[in-house]
Amino acid sequence: MWDKIKKYYKDWLFMTLGVAIAGAGYSFFIMPNNIVTGGVSGLGVLFKNIFNGFDPALTILILNIVFLIIGLFLVGKEFFLKTVYGSLTFPLFIELFSLLYNVIPNEYKEFDLPLIVIFASISIGFGLGLVIKHGGSTGGVEVLQKMMFNYLHIPFSMSLYLIDGTIILIGLFVLKNVQLSLYAIVFTYVAGVVIDSVVFSGFNKKAVYIISDKSEDIKNDLLDQMDRGVTSIKVIGEYSKKERSMLLCVLNNSEYIKLRDIIEKYDSNAFYFAVRASEVRGEGFSYEKQYPNIRG
Repeated sequence: MWDKIKKYYKDWLFMTLGVAIAGAGYSFFIMPNNIVTGGVSGLGVLFKNIFNGFDPALTILILNIVFLIIGLFLVGKEFFLKTVYGSLTFPLFIELFSLLYNVIPNEYKEFDLPLIVIFASISIGFGLGLVIKHGGSTGGVEVLQKMMFNYLHIPFSMSLYLIDGTIILIGLFVLKNVQLSLYAIVFTYVAGVVIDSVVFSGFNKKAVYIISDKSEDIKNDLLDQMDRGVTSIKVIGEYSKKERSMLLCVLNNSEYIKLRDIIEKYDSNAFYFAVRASEVRGEGFSYEKQYPNIRG
Protein backbone atom coordinates (compact mmCIF):
# COMPACT_ATOMS: atom_id res chain seq x y z
CA MET A 1 0.00 0.00 0.00
CA TRP A 2 2.78 2.40 0.96
CA ASP A 3 4.65 1.65 -2.28
CA LYS A 4 1.59 2.61 -4.33
CA ILE A 5 1.18 5.89 -2.44
CA LYS A 6 4.87 6.67 -2.86
CA LYS A 7 4.69 5.92 -6.60
CA TYR A 8 1.57 8.08 -6.96
CA TYR A 9 3.20 11.17 -5.47
CA LYS A 10 6.48 10.46 -7.23
CA ASP A 11 4.67 10.42 -10.60
CA TRP A 12 3.00 13.76 -9.97
CA LEU A 13 6.23 15.32 -8.68
CA PHE A 14 8.25 14.27 -11.72
CA MET A 15 5.42 15.25 -14.05
CA THR A 16 5.45 18.76 -12.58
CA LEU A 17 9.23 18.92 -12.88
CA GLY A 18 9.09 17.73 -16.48
CA VAL A 19 6.40 20.28 -17.43
CA ALA A 20 8.44 23.06 -15.83
CA ILE A 21 11.63 22.06 -17.68
CA ALA A 22 9.80 21.84 -21.02
CA GLY A 23 8.07 25.18 -20.37
CA ALA A 24 11.40 26.85 -19.58
CA GLY A 25 12.96 25.50 -22.78
CA TYR A 26 10.04 26.83 -24.82
CA SER A 27 9.99 30.28 -23.17
CA PHE A 28 13.74 30.86 -23.16
CA PHE A 29 14.74 29.38 -26.51
CA ILE A 30 11.89 28.57 -28.89
CA MET A 31 9.35 31.37 -28.60
CA PRO A 32 11.77 34.36 -28.66
CA ASN A 33 13.43 33.05 -31.81
CA ASN A 34 10.23 32.17 -33.73
CA ILE A 35 11.26 28.54 -34.23
CA VAL A 36 8.28 26.47 -35.37
CA THR A 37 9.18 23.16 -33.77
CA GLY A 38 5.91 21.33 -34.19
CA GLY A 39 3.15 20.37 -31.80
CA VAL A 40 0.85 22.92 -30.20
CA SER A 41 3.92 24.88 -29.09
CA GLY A 42 4.93 25.26 -32.74
CA LEU A 43 1.38 26.25 -33.61
CA GLY A 44 1.63 28.85 -30.84
CA VAL A 45 4.61 30.43 -32.61
CA LEU A 46 2.75 30.30 -35.93
CA PHE A 47 -0.35 31.97 -34.51
CA LYS A 48 1.79 34.67 -32.91
CA ASN A 49 3.15 35.59 -36.35
CA ILE A 50 -0.09 35.15 -38.29
CA PHE A 51 -2.31 37.07 -35.85
CA ASN A 52 0.11 39.86 -34.93
CA GLY A 53 1.42 38.83 -31.53
CA PHE A 54 -1.37 36.51 -30.37
CA ASP A 55 -0.27 35.03 -27.04
CA PRO A 56 1.28 31.58 -27.68
CA ALA A 57 0.38 30.41 -24.16
CA LEU A 58 -3.29 31.13 -24.89
CA THR A 59 -3.06 29.28 -28.21
CA ILE A 60 -1.57 26.25 -26.45
CA LEU A 61 -4.30 26.33 -23.80
CA ILE A 62 -7.12 26.45 -26.38
CA LEU A 63 -5.65 23.65 -28.51
CA ASN A 64 -4.98 21.56 -25.42
CA ILE A 65 -8.66 21.74 -24.48
CA VAL A 66 -9.60 20.44 -27.92
CA PHE A 67 -7.20 17.51 -27.66
CA LEU A 68 -8.35 16.84 -24.09
CA ILE A 69 -11.86 16.19 -25.36
CA ILE A 70 -10.43 13.65 -27.79
CA GLY A 71 -8.25 12.11 -25.10
CA LEU A 72 -11.15 11.68 -22.69
CA PHE A 73 -12.61 8.94 -24.87
CA LEU A 74 -9.46 7.30 -26.20
CA VAL A 75 -6.55 7.28 -23.71
CA GLY A 76 -8.07 6.24 -20.39
CA LYS A 77 -9.20 8.01 -17.24
CA GLU A 78 -5.85 8.12 -15.41
CA PHE A 79 -3.98 9.44 -18.44
CA PHE A 80 -6.79 11.95 -19.02
CA LEU A 81 -6.53 13.34 -15.47
CA LYS A 82 -2.78 13.70 -15.77
CA THR A 83 -3.21 15.29 -19.18
CA VAL A 84 -5.62 17.86 -17.76
CA TYR A 85 -2.97 18.74 -15.19
CA GLY A 86 -0.22 18.95 -17.82
CA SER A 87 -2.41 20.89 -20.25
CA LEU A 88 -3.11 23.56 -17.65
CA THR A 89 0.33 23.80 -16.07
CA PHE A 90 2.33 23.80 -19.33
CA PRO A 91 0.94 27.14 -20.62
CA LEU A 92 1.11 28.45 -17.05
CA PHE A 93 4.83 27.67 -16.82
CA ILE A 94 5.33 29.16 -20.29
CA GLU A 95 3.68 32.40 -19.15
CA LEU A 96 5.71 32.51 -15.92
CA PHE A 97 9.03 31.81 -17.63
CA SER A 98 8.17 34.32 -20.38
CA LEU A 99 7.76 37.01 -17.71
CA LEU A 100 11.12 35.99 -16.28
CA TYR A 101 12.69 36.06 -19.75
CA ASN A 102 11.43 39.61 -20.32
CA VAL A 103 13.23 40.96 -17.25
CA ILE A 104 16.55 39.31 -18.09
CA PRO A 105 19.03 41.87 -19.52
CA ASN A 106 19.52 41.57 -23.27
CA GLU A 107 23.26 40.87 -22.97
CA TYR A 108 22.38 37.56 -21.31
CA LYS A 109 20.07 36.53 -24.17
CA GLU A 110 22.54 36.75 -27.04
CA PHE A 111 23.30 33.20 -28.15
CA ASP A 112 24.09 31.69 -31.52
CA LEU A 113 21.11 29.93 -33.07
CA PRO A 114 22.78 26.46 -33.14
CA LEU A 115 23.39 26.70 -29.38
CA ILE A 116 19.79 27.77 -28.83
CA VAL A 117 18.47 24.80 -30.80
CA ILE A 118 20.70 22.32 -28.95
CA PHE A 119 19.68 23.54 -25.50
CA ALA A 120 16.03 23.78 -26.53
CA SER A 121 15.90 20.22 -27.86
CA ILE A 122 17.65 18.75 -24.81
CA SER A 123 15.59 20.66 -22.22
CA ILE A 124 12.22 20.18 -23.91
CA GLY A 125 12.96 16.56 -24.86
CA PHE A 126 14.08 15.77 -21.32
CA GLY A 127 11.05 17.51 -19.79
CA LEU A 128 8.54 15.81 -22.08
CA GLY A 129 10.28 12.48 -21.55
CA LEU A 130 9.84 12.80 -17.79
CA VAL A 131 6.16 13.62 -18.20
CA ILE A 132 5.51 10.71 -20.57
CA LYS A 133 7.52 8.27 -18.47
CA HIS A 134 5.35 8.99 -15.44
CA GLY A 135 2.11 8.49 -17.33
CA GLY A 136 1.17 12.05 -18.17
CA SER A 137 1.20 14.56 -20.97
CA THR A 138 1.53 18.29 -21.53
CA GLY A 139 -1.50 17.99 -23.75
CA GLY A 140 -1.76 18.82 -27.42
CA VAL A 141 -0.32 16.37 -29.91
CA GLU A 142 1.12 14.26 -27.09
CA VAL A 143 -2.39 12.86 -26.79
CA LEU A 144 -2.08 11.79 -30.42
CA GLN A 145 1.38 10.36 -29.72
CA LYS A 146 0.00 8.37 -26.80
CA MET A 147 -2.79 6.98 -28.98
CA MET A 148 -0.33 6.10 -31.75
CA PHE A 149 1.84 4.29 -29.20
CA ASN A 150 -1.07 2.44 -27.55
CA TYR A 151 -2.97 1.42 -30.67
CA LEU A 152 -0.36 1.39 -33.46
CA HIS A 153 2.79 0.69 -31.38
CA ILE A 154 4.58 3.61 -33.03
CA PRO A 155 7.52 4.85 -30.89
CA PHE A 156 7.22 8.35 -29.46
CA SER A 157 10.13 9.59 -31.55
CA MET A 158 8.53 8.37 -34.81
CA SER A 159 5.14 9.91 -34.05
CA LEU A 160 6.95 13.10 -33.09
CA TYR A 161 8.63 13.18 -36.50
CA LEU A 162 5.37 12.56 -38.38
CA ILE A 163 3.25 15.15 -36.56
CA ASP A 164 5.88 17.81 -36.05
CA GLY A 165 7.23 17.41 -39.57
CA THR A 166 3.86 18.47 -40.94
CA ILE A 167 3.71 21.53 -38.69
CA ILE A 168 7.31 22.50 -39.53
CA LEU A 169 6.43 22.34 -43.23
CA ILE A 170 3.50 24.70 -42.64
CA GLY A 171 5.88 27.00 -40.73
CA LEU A 172 8.19 27.12 -43.72
CA PHE A 173 5.40 28.44 -45.94
CA VAL A 174 4.14 30.91 -43.32
CA LEU A 175 7.45 32.37 -42.11
CA LYS A 176 9.36 31.83 -45.37
CA ASN A 177 12.58 31.22 -43.43
CA VAL A 178 14.41 28.13 -44.64
CA GLN A 179 17.14 28.43 -41.98
CA LEU A 180 14.67 28.35 -39.08
CA SER A 181 12.85 25.40 -40.64
CA LEU A 182 16.11 23.46 -40.97
CA TYR A 183 16.94 24.19 -37.35
CA ALA A 184 13.44 23.04 -36.41
CA ILE A 185 14.14 19.69 -38.10
CA VAL A 186 17.35 19.33 -36.09
CA PHE A 187 15.41 20.20 -32.93
CA THR A 188 12.75 17.59 -33.69
CA TYR A 189 15.28 14.83 -34.25
CA VAL A 190 17.36 15.54 -31.14
CA ALA A 191 14.27 16.04 -28.95
CA GLY A 192 12.86 12.72 -30.18
CA VAL A 193 16.07 10.89 -29.28
CA VAL A 194 16.11 12.50 -25.83
CA ILE A 195 12.43 11.64 -25.23
CA ASP A 196 12.97 7.96 -26.08
CA SER A 197 16.12 7.87 -23.95
CA VAL A 198 14.25 9.18 -20.92
CA VAL A 199 11.05 7.17 -21.45
CA PHE A 200 12.83 3.86 -22.00
CA SER A 201 15.67 4.51 -19.51
CA GLY A 202 18.28 3.63 -22.10
CA PHE A 203 21.12 5.91 -20.98
CA ASN A 204 23.00 3.78 -18.45
CA LYS A 205 21.87 0.16 -18.67
CA LYS A 206 23.74 -2.64 -20.41
CA ALA A 207 22.77 -6.29 -20.85
CA VAL A 208 25.96 -8.35 -20.66
CA TYR A 209 26.38 -11.91 -21.97
CA ILE A 210 29.39 -13.90 -20.70
CA ILE A 211 30.73 -17.30 -21.78
CA SER A 212 33.68 -18.54 -19.74
CA ASP A 213 35.19 -21.66 -18.22
CA LYS A 214 35.24 -19.70 -14.95
CA SER A 215 31.59 -18.69 -15.08
CA GLU A 216 30.95 -19.98 -11.55
CA ASP A 217 33.62 -17.68 -10.07
CA ILE A 218 32.40 -14.73 -12.11
CA LYS A 219 28.81 -15.40 -11.06
CA ASN A 220 29.75 -15.54 -7.37
CA ASP A 221 31.53 -12.18 -7.55
CA LEU A 222 28.55 -10.63 -9.33
CA LEU A 223 26.19 -11.86 -6.63
CA ASP A 224 28.40 -11.08 -3.64
CA GLN A 225 30.36 -7.97 -4.61
CA MET A 226 27.97 -6.17 -6.95
CA ASP A 227 24.66 -7.44 -5.56
CA ARG A 228 23.19 -7.92 -9.05
CA GLY A 229 20.98 -10.78 -10.22
CA VAL A 230 22.45 -13.22 -12.72
CA THR A 231 20.76 -15.72 -15.03
CA SER A 232 22.53 -18.82 -16.37
CA ILE A 233 21.61 -20.09 -19.83
CA LYS A 234 22.76 -23.42 -21.21
CA VAL A 235 24.45 -22.96 -24.60
CA ILE A 236 26.38 -25.20 -27.00
CA GLY A 237 29.46 -24.09 -28.93
CA GLU A 238 28.96 -25.35 -32.48
CA TYR A 239 32.69 -25.71 -33.12
CA SER A 240 33.55 -27.71 -29.97
CA LYS A 241 30.01 -29.12 -29.43
CA LYS A 242 30.65 -28.44 -25.76
CA GLU A 243 27.82 -27.41 -23.47
CA ARG A 244 28.56 -24.42 -21.27
CA SER A 245 26.75 -21.89 -19.11
CA MET A 246 26.28 -18.39 -20.47
CA LEU A 247 25.72 -15.70 -17.82
CA LEU A 248 23.30 -12.84 -18.41
CA CYS A 249 23.09 -9.76 -16.20
CA VAL A 250 21.96 -6.14 -16.53
CA LEU A 251 24.18 -3.38 -15.16
CA ASN A 252 24.66 0.35 -15.34
CA ASN A 253 27.80 1.81 -16.97
CA SER A 254 29.88 2.13 -13.80
CA GLU A 255 29.04 -1.46 -12.80
CA TYR A 256 29.97 -2.68 -16.28
CA ILE A 257 33.51 -1.35 -15.80
CA LYS A 258 33.79 -3.34 -12.55
CA LEU A 259 32.41 -6.43 -14.29
CA ARG A 260 35.14 -6.27 -16.93
CA ASP A 261 37.76 -6.30 -14.16
CA ILE A 262 36.09 -9.33 -12.58
CA ILE A 263 36.06 -11.21 -15.88
CA GLU A 264 39.71 -10.39 -16.56
CA LYS A 265 40.66 -11.53 -13.05
CA TYR A 266 39.28 -15.02 -13.57
CA ASP A 267 39.46 -15.60 -17.33
CA SER A 268 41.28 -13.29 -19.72
CA ASN A 269 40.11 -15.49 -22.61
CA ALA A 270 36.41 -15.23 -21.75
CA PHE A 271 33.99 -14.29 -24.50
CA TYR A 272 31.51 -11.57 -23.57
CA PHE A 273 29.58 -8.76 -25.18
CA ALA A 274 27.31 -5.97 -24.00
CA VAL A 275 24.28 -4.36 -25.64
CA ARG A 276 22.32 -1.33 -24.53
CA ALA A 277 19.06 -2.26 -22.84
CA SER A 278 16.32 -0.02 -24.22
CA GLU A 279 14.13 -0.59 -21.17
CA VAL A 280 14.81 -2.25 -17.82
CA ARG A 281 12.11 -3.09 -15.28
CA GLY A 282 12.29 -5.21 -12.16
CA GLU A 283 14.26 -5.66 -8.98
CA GLY A 284 17.02 -3.12 -8.52
CA PHE A 285 15.81 -0.93 -11.38
CA SER A 286 12.09 -0.13 -11.15
CA TYR A 287 11.75 -1.25 -7.52
CA GLU A 288 14.04 -2.04 -4.61
CA LYS A 289 15.08 -5.57 -3.71
CA GLN A 290 12.57 -7.21 -1.38
CA TYR A 291 13.92 -10.76 -1.03
CA PRO A 292 17.71 -10.66 -0.48
CA ASN A 293 18.18 -14.42 -0.82
CA ILE A 294 16.51 -14.73 -4.24
CA ARG A 295 18.48 -14.26 -7.43
CA GLY A 296 17.39 -14.32 -11.09
